Amino acid sequence: MLRIKSILLGGNNVSVQDKFVPLKEVHIEGKIHSFAADVTIKQIFRNDENNPIEAVYCFPIEEQAAVYKFIAQIDDRQIEAELKEKKQAQQDYNNALQQGRGAYLLEQNEQSQDNFIVNIGALLPGKECHITISYVTELNLIDNGNKIHFVIPTTIAPRYNPSQGGISSPARTNSEYVQTTPYTIDFQCQIDKTNVSSVSSTSHPIQIEFNQQDYYLVKFSQNETHLDRDILLDIHLNKQRSNTILAIESNALMISFTPNEQDCQRAMNNVEVTNEFVFIVDCSGSMQDENKIGYARQSMVLFLKSLPLNSHFNIIRFGSSYKPLFDQATDLYNEENSKKAEQLVNNMQADLGGTELLNPMKWLEEHPAQEGRSRQIFLLTDGEISNVDEVLNLCRSMSKSSRIFSFGLGQSPSRSLVKGLARSTNGRFCFIPPSTKVDTYVGQQLEKALQPSITNLEIKWNLPIEIATAPKVLPPVYANDRLIIYGLINDPTIVFDHQIRIELFNNQQKLSEATITQIPAIIQNQTISRLAGKALILELQHSKLPSIPKGSRQTRFRELNQQSIDKQQEEQRERIINLSLKYQILSPHTSFIGIEKRLNGNNEQMVLREVPIQISADDQHLVQPAPTNGAFMQCASSMRSPLSHMFASMASHKDRSDRRGRHKKPISNYLGCYSSRDISLHCAKQIACMYDAFEIDESRKVFLDDDEESEEKFPNDDENIVRYLIDKQNFDGLWNLDSEIIEKLTGKPLKQFQYSLDDKLIVSIIIVILLETRFSSYSSMCHGMIQKSKKQILNLLNKDQNHFESLFQQIQKQL
Repeated sequence: MLRIKSILLGGNNVSVQDKFVPLKEVHIEGKIHSFAADVTIKQIFRNDENNPIEAVYCFPIEEQAAVYKFIAQIDDRQIEAELKEKKQAQQDYNNALQQGRGAYLLEQNEQSQDNFIVNIGALLPGKECHITISYVTELNLIDNGNKIHFVIPTTIAPRYNPSQGGISSPARTNSEYVQTTPYTIDFQCQIDKTNVSSVSSTSHPIQIEFNQQDYYLVKFSQNETHLDRDILLDIHLNKQRSNTILAIESNALMISFTPNEQDCQRAMNNVEVTNEFVFIVDCSGSMQDENKIGYARQSMVLFLKSLPLNSHFNIIRFGSSYKPLFDQATDLYNEENSKKAEQLVNNMQADLGGTELLNPMKWLEEHPAQEGRSRQIFLLTDGEISNVDEVLNLCRSMSKSSRIFSFGLGQSPSRSLVKGLARSTNGRFCFIPPSTKVDTYVGQQLEKALQPSITNLEIKWNLPIEIATAPKVLPPVYANDRLIIYGLINDPTIVFDHQIRIELFNNQQKLSEATITQIPAIIQNQTISRLAGKALILELQHSKLPSIPKGSRQTRFRELNQQSIDKQQEEQRERIINLSLKYQILSPHTSFIGIEKRLNGNNEQMVLREVPIQISADDQHLVQPAPTNGAFMQCASSMRSPLSHMFASMASHKDRSDRRGRHKKPISNYLGCYSSRDISLHCAKQIACMYDAFEIDESRKVFLDDDEESEEKFPNDDENIVRYLIDKQNFDGLWNLDSEIIEKLTGKPLKQFQYSLDDKLIVSIIIVILLETRFSSYSSMCHGMIQKSKKQILNLLNKDQNHFESLFQQIQKQL
């Protein structure tokens, strides 16, 4: 498992002296209204040293955020930065420091576009500098459109750099990763009460003030909060609300549509497509902590249970290397291959070293989907890589035949990577924070992957003037997903009235319509135009450059071919710069630069101070060994490095089992791919003593107590009953449960459900009905399994739809 080199930790000390950390406080204020959030970040820097310093701080902001303001304040002087092309801004910054002036620079990293860097040049001894950064961002809908998920990233996870073979500092800085930092964060957010039922956070303790008439005020309920995890707010929406939102500015308007399932079914036109499913699972060392590899295993179980019969699939584990389950790109999903996959998943460990995603993606590109098939790629990762841009460029070339559904696991995945992969391939993304129900997220994404997205969308504004749509090509949309579309208006004198209809079409068929029933107030804060500009920039960034026909294949002509590619890339870069300057929002190719004039300034004694980055809560293992039993570690220390992770997992499980009173698991669950020769009998006996008396037989196999062989207990709560039913579903989508289990589920013995049909068929119908009624709150989790079971039941009834519906109705009446 990779650990951060000492050079990144300031030697052996993982903390740093306060006086050498110029950043003292971070304050974040947010305002949430309807479809967007306006966020202000305030960073307070102070120079406690005797010489001028140049402070450099790398921090995260959501990639899709439109950063529109950068202000530096020193004493009573306020320097409002100007947006310029990046190279020009960097030159201006450097020249100002050489001339003894103050200079302030804000940049977005081009490789990892959720990383931002602020430079404060020549902060004088004893002086404070207050930096203000403002941005607007769209809000994501989750949970089938019932909840807004608002994220404020606060930490940058250490990224694996394939070219260096290890961890590198972010954004080409030399910033150190440390366990604790002297600076802390304060947070408050105003949330418009319209259509909001409640607010919660899975990341931090919060307090909510209700006494304001128009908004809720959310604050941290604890002081001295460190930046070791992203801030997550879930805003629960009222069920009775409009699925259409309209907002208007003097030069722009925004409308959002949320198609329902009926809309999607009409658009899909009941066309069946043969699917390939490829699961790419991060098994690097960083997946060990916070049980991220356990989340991945849990996800894979649900994936495999939900795969349609006769589809094709593969599982690729990756780290420093990659290992596909099948040698070919995909193989038939049959009973034999299903068992191979389940065995692989059960033994899956975080044992493959670093995080190199590019090579498995290249392998898939070299083995494209067969003609007539659609390939769905599911990526589960903590996203800790440095070559994000290189991976995204490769995946854009696969977008015609493949969609990527990306899952970011843990406290601080690379949001740029996870979102970028999905956006560039017309897929979907989601983030799964620690200690949440991972199978709910997986079920929702799988439900979307099992249905085609609605593509070829077109909007008709039906306005008397020309409207420029942003983005120009509308992205695919799924049921209960929100599609936000911007219109840019060249005539600010336009008057809106009740006759205006805005329509959304799919292949010339009307999909949805919004009629203005109430004229909204004109907004004057430029939120819509900024987000529209950002949508156009993102569209360019995520688009694939048109291919250039190759000329001569001779080696001496390669330079000419490369010049054509470079020319296209430069043209795209210029278009992004022009959009950035037009809408006055930051881009990867522009920077905010502010210059402070000083009389008789001299920066010759200036010292560089790069602010250390607090490592996220789920990456603590990178700077210190996991705390374990002393005797246990003494034994483990004699083993090879990968085995120490297996032992640490066992120790962790023992602690949890003892606290919660759960049954112990067989030690074979932890051995994974390690053979018996890796573990000496002597060491195994020491482990057994620590782990409450395993039995060691003569063949050197290690067993737990006989509890594991005892009769399986039937769960007594809904959630675990659903998980039990997921586990018991057969490969073909049916269930083969005995009468005793059916009686526990229904209160009636199986013999009361007699229809001259095979018991397995009757049992499966009972389970499907229960999942759709009694356990309907878990329907997202089980959607793929239910559809698979229904299709198999219909096939066994000779595709007699009337008989199928009649059986379900009769059995449901008996339940």
